[in-house]
Amino acid sequence: MIIPALALWVFQRFRLNKQLGWALFFSWLGDLLLIPDGTPYFIAGILAFWAAQLLYCRMMMGHFEGSFFQQFRKKKAVLPLLLLGGYLIFILQLMWSRLGVLLVPVSLYATTLTVTGFLGLLMAAENRYKQTKILALGTLLFALSDSMIAFDAFYFERPQFTYWIMATYIPAQFCIALFLAPAQGEK
Repeated sequence: MIIPALALWVFQRFRLNKQLGWALFFSWLGDLLLIPDGTPYFIAGILAFWAAQLLYCRMMMGHFEGSFFQQFRKKKAVLPLLLLGGYLIFILQLMWSRLGVLLVPVSLYATTLTVTGFLGLLMAAENRYKQTKILALGTLLFALSDSMIAFDAFYFERPQFTYWIMATYIPAQFCIALFLAPAQGEK
């Protein structure tokens, strides 16, 4: 009930736009789909979170000048690209042989999650005000949380990060929503 509670808080404090509402809905759906065991549930959970990440990226792009691809050519994009791109390559190499039938969905989701983090870091680098730092923190915590899920699911024999996954996921969603909700205006 974490995401519905967050959505309720956002709706009470800000004007909840449809995109943020859908992103939170898909995040909640992803949470629910990851509860049961089994590959079909895991893939469905990844798809739900993928939709949420795409919506987050779309909302963040509304804060940038230029097209999506122009963001990667900016001078301030170099460091976020190196950090997050390197991390993505490292994680995928580490998990590659262990993913099996989940290789494609996990790789696509991880790439999208990396782009979300990149946009958050780029926004913080370009606009050095507190709200963009909150967004960047949220996107990085989301990537960390999902990395721990991947390690627990594919790398370790027994889960190692159960507590830490939620300890990073909850503030991640809060920080992202805290930045994206006011962009639509206060009530």
